[in-house]
Amino acid sequence: MGNQLNIIVGAATLKIDNVDVGFTQGGVSFRKSNEFLDVETDQLAGVARKEITMQRAFVSTTLAEATLANLQKAMAEPSAQLFSGSALSFGQGSPTVTEHVLTVTGKGPDGATRTYTFTRCIAVDEVDHMIGARDAASLIPIGFEVLKDPAYANTFGVLNET
Repeated sequence: MGNQLNIIVGAATLKIDNVDVGFTQGGVSFRKSNEFLDVETDQLAGVARKEITMQRAFVSTTLAEATLANLQKAMAEPSAQLFSGSALSFGQGSPTVTEHVLTVTGKGPDGATRTYTFTRCIAVDEVDHMIGARDAASLIPIGFEVLKDPAYANTFGVLNET
């Protein structure tokens, strides 16, 4: 029989490089995907075995606070492009990417707290930022690809429940 206390409902907080990004809209999601090699043999009319050949992970949300710092992270601009918190230069020509640490804290089952930590994240999604509208908030969609971290046994991250 199921336990209704294991049903998780509630907002999560997102920190990028230990800085709370503020309100989000639509939740914060984590997606992990596997690609497989299908091993086929002459003796079987089907797949004899599968091997994982690639793993990828992503974290995404929509930021409701359209600060320059949040735009800078979503647009994958280096921190040097943010000038004294009052100007953001974008469209830098350098191929260098900035890795971020993401910490997502939310509710867990039966009153617990879950904290997801991803240590190597790169903003990879296109940014379609509403500059202004009479009937809509100026939101910032943001999506990260999570890279495996050799310092943590080549994993994407860790989920702690307290």
